[in-house]
Amino acid sequence: MFSNAEHSAAKNFWFTAIFWLLISMLAGLVVAIKQMSPDFLGGTSWLTYGRVRPIHTNGVLLAWLSMVNVGCMFYIVPKLLRTKLWSERLGNFTCVLWNVGITAAVITLAAGYSTGVEYAELPLWLDLAVALLAILVAVNVLMTIKNRKEKQLYVSIWYYVGSLVWLPAVYIVGNIPSELVGGAMQANMNWFYGHNVIGLWFTTVGIGTMYYLLPKLTGKPIYSHKLSLIGFWTIGTFYVWNGPHHLVNSPIPLWLMKAGIIPSILLIIPVWTVLANVLGTMKGQWHQVQDNVNLKFLITAMIFYLMACLQGPFQSLMSVSAVIKYTHWVPGHAHMAPFGAFSFIGFIAIYYAVPRISGKEIYSKALMSWHYYLSVAGFLIFAFSMWIAGVMQGFAWMEATPFIETVRMVAPFVAVRAIGGTLMIVAQFFFAWNIYMTMKAGKAFKVDRSEDVSATA
Repeated sequence: MFSNAEHSAAKNFWFTAIFWLLISMLAGLVVAIKQMSPDFLGGTSWLTYGRVRPIHTNGVLLAWLSMVNVGCMFYIVPKLLRTKLWSERLGNFTCVLWNVGITAAVITLAAGYSTGVEYAELPLWLDLAVALLAILVAVNVLMTIKNRKEKQLYVSIWYYVGSLVWLPAVYIVGNIPSELVGGAMQANMNWFYGHNVIGLWFTTVGIGTMYYLLPKLTGKPIYSHKLSLIGFWTIGTFYVWNGPHHLVNSPIPLWLMKAGIIPSILLIIPVWTVLANVLGTMKGQWHQVQDNVNLKFLITAMIFYLMACLQGPFQSLMSVSAVIKYTHWVPGHAHMAPFGAFSFIGFIAIYYAVPRISGKEIYSKALMSWHYYLSVAGFLIFAFSMWIAGVMQGFAWMEATPFIETVRMVAPFVAVRAIGGTLMIVAQFFFAWNIYMTMKAGKAFKVDRSEDVSATA
């Protein structure tokens, strides 16, 4: 709990995050099967759909992705600033508290204690615990920055600091005051949280991590530091206003709908800066993708990031929203950024850093490839089945088709979704086994100390 070994906090956050990834995705598979067979697992109350789904969503968001993010910051910030993490002991203590909090959340949700607000289901005392954990992480990272030896702040640091500033505001507004109000006001506050926890926490930490990993994997400096900073400031300016686009054609004022649609379209600016930097850095390096699984993950993650950020503005338009809102299209889109983009970035970070922390090579390159191909194939099967089903549902509802008929109509696509989800989960077991065997039986890895030089070089 109080180890002071270098990189121990990052390692412990990553390893426990992998455990929660498996638990959370298994919960997701249970949810997918229950959509086909509601009686699956019998009538046990703590395994009902309404209790397992928030375990899946909160587990993926607060356990897997958030813990991966913290691990990345604890590893990358010291590397970029040529110093050590301010307090490995505090980092490890935070990791223990985080796991206790996630365990408490799983038990609480399984027992039926929930606010009933999507993505903000945790009771107030757990919300306060999450706020405390965010403060502990911020203190550790900011003190590390204060004690830095490298004076220039590479763009990853900008993204990390912004994330740590934005997260408390987004989480507090979305979880605490919304319990005190109802109706359209609560919905608006809820989607301020639901959308911005993706855009101002998962996206910003994920992009910051990508900007560190891309030069390391290619051996080339980032194409344009100025362009990356334009992306940072524009995402901070435009993303925060996107929440209302989830409520288009809902009972909120028209001006508020428009206030969500316009910034959604303007998000193409930060997305373009990221992709331009990736393409510029990769110029002359595309041949490396063939044999480098980490680069495969990274390029695929950026493709999914582009698709997610093109779909978002498109489906925020009132005419498009009128068709796809509340349909199966939405989960197809909603999984793209957390899984297809930023989970992939998390995989790369762990694959890259574990050998450098442990001194052991990744156990199996073949398992890495299986992890990649099954993850991509599973997600594409999952997403396309949901997108097709969603469009069919939307037009059927507009034609006043009885609801139960639309349920029967999309049943085959729901089954295909479960198949895709199964492939995604199998891929993560390959991932977990590969990391476990790396720590247990990996060959010696020779650490190149020149890699510690800042990626700005």
